[in-house]
Amino acid sequence: MKKTVSLFLRISITVGLLIFLFFRTPIAKIASVVLQADLRWLIGAFLLFFFLNVLVFLRWFLLLRGRGIHVFPPRLFLSYLVSLFFNLIFPSTIGGDAVRTLDISQHTQRHSSGILATVVLDRVSGFLGLVTVLIFSLLFGYNVFNDASIFLATGILLFVVLVFCGMMFSGRFFGLFASCIPFAGVREYFEKIHAETKAYKGHRAVLWLSWVISCVTHVGLAFTYYLTARAFGLDYSPVYFLIFVPMITAFSSLPVSIGGLGIRDTASVFVFAKIGIAAEKALAMSLANFGYMFLLGLLGAIGYVFILYRRRV
Repeated sequence: MKKTVSLFLRISITVGLLIFLFFRTPIAKIASVVLQADLRWLIGAFLLFFFLNVLVFLRWFLLLRGRGIHVFPPRLFLSYLVSLFFNLIFPSTIGGDAVRTLDISQHTQRHSSGILATVVLDRVSGFLGLVTVLIFSLLFGYNVFNDASIFLATGILLFVVLVFCGMMFSGRFFGLFASCIPFAGVREYFEKIHAETKAYKGHRAVLWLSWVISCVTHVGLAFTYYLTARAFGLDYSPVYFLIFVPMITAFSSLPVSIGGLGIRDTASVFVFAKIGIAAEKALAMSLANFGYMFLLGLLGAIGYVFILYRRRV
């Protein structure tokens, strides 16, 4: 019952936000922006987006290898693509992460806590890279853009990331968190995850490399938005995108909508309005980037139906 209510609320939030955006921004205006787009810039943006996802896959591959979990790279990449598909239909990235955790756990015959630990580290290192890029962008671009709300949001994101790092690598910090869990079974499962993540303290090179990959991917994602903006006739400094896109990514990761839809688009319209980008162009940029995700998710869906699902039936 709770799951049904939760799903209904997320669908309602997604649909409600999209209706609000399309009511404020006529579809005819958005269609006009899209139809006048330069396909060369859009193709370049998609190819960059695909390359960045290969880097994210590599980050997860390295984290798995760091714990001695060996999976044939094409098989692991297929699992990653399938998770992208489920990210589109489940709330935020939680659904996709659960799918790839269970898939690789079954494939390797390893306890799911060990696989989930790599997925959690993958996500946290991603957010750490996001905050790093955002901080450096603000430091070097404060003359270009100066808004107290961005600095406040960055501070909040940094605090959240540090809390997660503390829970993963500090036994004392994790103990404070675990003491708040009332169910013994759930607490034991989290303790297994903590033991797995803490073990990475002996593999610092893997953690550093994961952080570097995360920084590169978030810089690249900002340039994906920049290339998309150029396709729609917008020519703004890349610094704006290095500041705004990490914020948009953070908001779209909140598990309150389906596939980040609605949240991502609302955040895009809001932040890009600060530099004078019209709502129809900001919304077109956001929907185009969702389109890139949809295309990769479609590859994952095909892989799931014709390869993974058939192997299990």
